[in-house]
Amino acid sequence: MSLVSMPLLLKHARENKYAVGYFESWNLESILSVIDAAEKMNSPVIIGFGGMFLDNRERLIPENIYHYGALGKAIAEQAKVPVALLLNEADEIPILVKGLKAGFNAVMYVKEHAPLEHIIEVNKYLVRTAHYCGASVEAEIGELPSADISTNILSEGRNTDPDEAAYFVEQTGVDALAVAIGNVHLLEGRKSSIDFELLKTLRERVSTPLVLHGGTGVSGEDFRTLIELGISKVNVGTGLKRIFINTLRDYLNNNGLDKLDPHDIIGKGGHKDMLCRARTAMTEEIISFMKLFRSENQAKKM
Repeated sequence: MSLVSMPLLLKHARENKYAVGYFESWNLESILSVIDAAEKMNSPVIIGFGGMFLDNRERLIPENIYHYGALGKAIAEQAKVPVALLLNEADEIPILVKGLKAGFNAVMYVKEHAPLEHIIEVNKYLVRTAHYCGASVEAEIGELPSADISTNILSEGRNTDPDEAAYFVEQTGVDALAVAIGNVHLLEGRKSSIDFELLKTLRERVSTPLVLHGGTGVSGEDFRTLIELGISKVNVGTGLKRIFINTLRDYLNNNGLDKLDPHDIIGKGGHKDMLCRARTAMTEEIISFMKLFRSENQAKKM
């Protein structure tokens, strides 16, 4: 296959009762691990990068969005399964516009605590711009709490209001809507409590495909119900970074690095290569999520 539109993937997922996974990347190994998993599972998938991370003002070295767009597009076009490329959760319009120019075929704007009318106006503009470029737009109504693993405290969130969501979709024409129904960003070590009745109501009020962020913090059995009730896309990010970090930590702790060839440690891709090990570990984790999302072998149906 090649780079395909996110609405096409979400439509197929909705019609066939599964969810497409968006597995957020940050470097070459992480994005390739997503493709490795998708091809092994014959699963449609969404790859991409976090807009607020790439555009983080505290970065010691500023990133060039065109590098990431070119990388993601090239990988998608060479994949054996259908792939969409998302610039996820950016809080500034210029980086989203640059993302469209750079090759992303889906974008998402978020701005915490912003008034509804501001979010509507921004997404009206993004929908016009993205659709002109042959791309799509995901948006969010409501606000997910975020977990702080250092304090075990959740920030205050705001569940999605069905009336607000229906009005927003009608006004903007966005292609996908992320909802807050008890799901939590950055949640590790415990699971979120999902409001399934709220999801039922949202599905009745909103025809646009629904998206669940915070997939790391959702229990496996809850995914079955979420998909049955209308979730067509699930975002996973935090858990993959934890797998990457833990794999590298274990490697560094358990190997006498001073006695190993540096090229074996990084670069050769053999059994001694720590980045290769991290990529393999992430691939295994992504495969486990794809099984929960029921997306295995769905690519052959498209």
